[in-house]
Amino acid sequence: MGVFSVMKRAEVSEIGQGTNVDLGHIEICSDWHLSFETEKVTQLDFGEWIFLWYGEFNTLPNFERVANLLRSGDFSELWGLRGVLIAVSQADRKLYIFNDCYGSFPIFLNDGVQIGEPLASDTQRRFADHDVDWVSFYQFLSFGYIFSPYSLFKGVRRLGANNGVQISFRGEKPEVRTFPLKNFWAPDVASRTATIDEFIDILRDEAKSFESTQLMMSGGWDSRLLLAALGREKLNLYTHGNLASREIAIVRDIAAECHLPLIERNFSQSDFNVCQFELFLDKNESAMFTHWNNAGVVANNHRSIMTAGTFGEVLGGHYGTLNTLPGKRKYLSLLMHMLGVGPMLDRALNLHDRHTVLGYLRASGYKVFWFIQDFLAEELESRNLVDKSNDRLDRLFQSYEEEGMESAQGMFERFYTEHRGGQYINRQLTNSARNHGYRNVFTNRDLVAAASSLPFSQRAHNKINREIIKKLSPELLHFPLAATLADAGRPLLIQEASRAARKLVESKPLCGSIYRKVSRYGNRSFGWNDFRGVVDDGWVRTLSPLLTDEIWNIDKIAEAARPEGASNMYPLFDMISKAITLDYQLRTLQFRHS
Repeated sequence: MGVFSVMKRAEVSEIGQGTNVDLGHIEICSDWHLSFETEKVTQLDFGEWIFLWYGEFNTLPNFERVANLLRSGDFSELWGLRGVLIAVSQADRKLYIFNDCYGSFPIFLNDGVQIGEPLASDTQRRFADHDVDWVSFYQFLSFGYIFSPYSLFKGVRRLGANNGVQISFRGEKPEVRTFPLKNFWAPDVASRTATIDEFIDILRDEAKSFESTQLMMSGGWDSRLLLAALGREKLNLYTHGNLASREIAIVRDIAAECHLPLIERNFSQSDFNVCQFELFLDKNESAMFTHWNNAGVVANNHRSIMTAGTFGEVLGGHYGTLNTLPGKRKYLSLLMHMLGVGPMLDRALNLHDRHTVLGYLRASGYKVFWFIQDFLAEELESRNLVDKSNDRLDRLFQSYEEEGMESAQGMFERFYTEHRGGQYINRQLTNSARNHGYRNVFTNRDLVAAASSLPFSQRAHNKINREIIKKLSPELLHFPLAATLADAGRPLLIQEASRAARKLVESKPLCGSIYRKVSRYGNRSFGWNDFRGVVDDGWVRTLSPLLTDEIWNIDKIAEAARPEGASNMYPLFDMISKAITLDYQLRTLQFRHS
C-alpha cells in the first residue's frame, strides 16, 4: 500500500490484506480515514494535532514549532522538511501534508476518486486503473523523471517539491487545496551571502546527528566534502563498479590516506536477475539504480546509516546552464566562470532570458522510442507528445515566475534539482536504503538556505566544496578527481585543461601511451561503470518477464546489447531500468492505448 493512504472508510479494511503489514488508522471524518504503516511512521498526539512523520534518519521536526505555525496559518515556514509531515486537526478534522524541499518523497493526489482508490497516497501504483498519461510516459523514458505536477496517470497529480496540501471536508465531499512553501530559490536580495566558515559550522552541526555511517565514495567533490565533514569515527567507505578502474583506485588511495575501512564490490550479472529487480520494484516501485542494492544490504547488516553526495550538485553548481551549453559555448563558459567573469558571458548568451534557458531543456524528438513496438511508437508519435511536453515545461517555468523568481538561471537550477535531483539521482539512496535508513547532508535546511544565498557564479566549479575541504581535510585535495587528470588541489584552469587532456588520452593512442608511462594511475582503465560485464543480449532476454511484449521490443534491446555494441553499456542499462519501472507501474492494467 505504500506508507500511507487517505481512503473512504468502507475501503480501508481492504488495504494490506494478504500481507504482514501492520496498519494504523486515523479517522478524519465519518466517511474518510488515514491509513499508514506503523513500522515506517512516527505518530505523535500533540494537543489538538495528530502528527505522522517519515523521512531521513533522525530528522524529526520540532512538533511544537510545527503546531504553532499550523495554528497561526503560517504554512510557508514549514519549508525544508527532510521527509513527509502529515497533520490531522482534531478540532476541525482538516488534514495537512507537507513534503520535502527537493521532492524526493512523492505524494500523489487523486482528482477523480474511483472505487477502491485513495484520495491521497505516497504510492503511484494505487492509481493504475486510470488512463495512462503518455506525455509523462515519454518524459520518464527520456529523462527518468516527470514534470511537476503530473504523474504517470491522468487525473493524478504529484505534489510539487516544497509544497503542502490541505484536505478538508464539506459534508463528506473532500476539498483539496495545494500551496507552495517558502521559495528559498528566490532569497531576499537584502540578505547577505553565507561565508565558508558558516558552511563549515552547519556541516559540523549536521555531523553530530550521524551514528555509524556508510559513505558511498566516488572520489568526486561531493563525497570528499562529506568525508571531510563527517569525521573519521564510526565511518565506513563503500565503492562499487569496475575494481580495476582508475576511479576506484583513487577511492582506494583516499581510504588508505584517511585510515578508513573500504568495502569494494564489483558488478556481475547475478546482481541483476529478475528476482533482484522484483525485490527492488516491490520495495520502491522503481527499478532505478539496482546496482546500489548491495550497498543497502551491507549498510543494513552493519546497522549503519547510508549517506552519499546526492544533491551536492546544488552546492557544487552542477545544475546551472553552463553545464548544458552546446559545444564550444560550454567550454567558453567554463573558462569565463573560472576567470570570475562568467556573468558577462551569460548576459552575452542571453541566459538571463527565460525563453533562452528553456531552449536548453525542451525535448526535440522520439529517438527514445527506438525499443518500443513499432505500432505503439507510431501511435504515440502521432499524439504530438514532444510539443505537449514542452508546453508543460513552459507552464512550469511560468509558475516559477509567478512565485517571485526573476533569475532564469535560478529557474533552470530549480527545475533540474527538483526533477533530475529529486525524482532521479536521489533514488540512489532512497531505493537502496534499508531499515536503518539514510541521511542526506545536503538536505539540511540551514545548508539549503546558505547555498541559495550565493549566486550560481560563486558556486560553479565546486568552488565552495573546494574551500571547505581545504580547511577541513586538505589532504583530500592531493588526489585527482574521476573526470580530471590533475589533482583536486590544482587551480581550476589546470583541472579543466586536464579534463580535455583526458579525452585525448582516451581517443589518441600516442597520448594514451604517454599517460600510461607518467601517471600513477596509468595502468588503470577509465570508467567505473561501463557495465560490459553485465549487459549482453543473453542477459536482456532473461529480463523478458519484466517487459511486456505489447510495449517493448526485446529483440531490439538484445541487439543493442551485443558485444560489438557500444563500449559503455551503462546508458543502455539505465534505459532498461526505466522501461522496467514503467512496465511495473502499468502492469496491473489490461494494456490499452488510452
